[in-house]
Amino acid sequence: MLLQWFRQNARDLPWRREPSLYKTVVSEFMLQQTQVKTVLPYFERWMTIFPNFEVLASASVEAVVRQWSGLGYYARARHLHQTAQHFVQNPPRSYRELLHYPGIGSYTAAAIASIAWNEPIAVVDGNVVRVLARVFNDSEIFTSKAAAIVWATPHAQRLLDKEHSGIFNEAMMELGAVVCTPTAPDCKHCPIQTLCKAFREHTVELCPHFHSTPHFKKTVDRLWLLTNKKLLLEPSLIGNKQLWELPELTEERRERFSNLNEIFRAKRTVTNTTYTEVVYQPHSSTNGNRSEAFFEQSPFEGCRFFPITELHAVALSGPHRRWIGEILKDGNTDEG
Repeated sequence: MLLQWFRQNARDLPWRREPSLYKTVVSEFMLQQTQVKTVLPYFERWMTIFPNFEVLASASVEAVVRQWSGLGYYARARHLHQTAQHFVQNPPRSYRELLHYPGIGSYTAAAIASIAWNEPIAVVDGNVVRVLARVFNDSEIFTSKAAAIVWATPHAQRLLDKEHSGIFNEAMMELGAVVCTPTAPDCKHCPIQTLCKAFREHTVELCPHFHSTPHFKKTVDRLWLLTNKKLLLEPSLIGNKQLWELPELTEERRERFSNLNEIFRAKRTVTNTTYTEVVYQPHSSTNGNRSEAFFEQSPFEGCRFFPITELHAVALSGPHRRWIGEILKDGNTDEG
């Protein structure tokens, strides 16, 4: 009944149309720590520019990273590029072989091996954990997502339809994504409702049980300085990659301006901290009427001006690329 439900209700996703090993590999790399709705336009463009392993493998790493720009976690792009080169030279044929490839862990290897080759390996992500925790109505309290995956993996492997491994794995993840959701699950239309112990015992929204961790809030002020159609940016080391962001407005930097005007704010959550980022620009054009060199020395060491027409080629962090685009689109900023 789960497979029948999936065949009738699966979302129309581009990697599911005329599926191939290449599409599966690219989509799984892109979907690591990234939502489907964010991935969709990148995947469509990627397949136009790099339609197969051979084209991707022969491209420069700079071209690959440039097309990835905005998706974040840029190591994924470099690993995908390296993986494509390995696939061209010595194609893998199993889950265990995939584990030796850069950027491919147990989850990604299981997804690729089961979907592309129907290898009987269960795929367990947060969606599958939630489905299984509700089906079994397990009382275990998990200290982390990783601990929950350890608990869920043997259950998922035992329940796996080994003749239709790929479709079954996709169906389980799809069920968690669109029906068995974290809040307001659509139990009425769940194809496995009769098997769900949590549904029978009215504890669906309590599962899975995670040990609560403290949540922190932090505000980060940023500076918007646009002069001569160039935007001031600051390097930021994120993971092992240097990306560019709007400069942080420290107290020392704030003192350089007589007045600042808030033009934008946004929130994002990283692990257990919610950041409110507030962007300010000099209220008067005289504040920004200084040479570029002034803003590339103390206390702005490391900052650089980039032409706004060339920002597409700059390695911006994902959130800041979106925010800069929104600010420019609104058009309510002044240029010094």
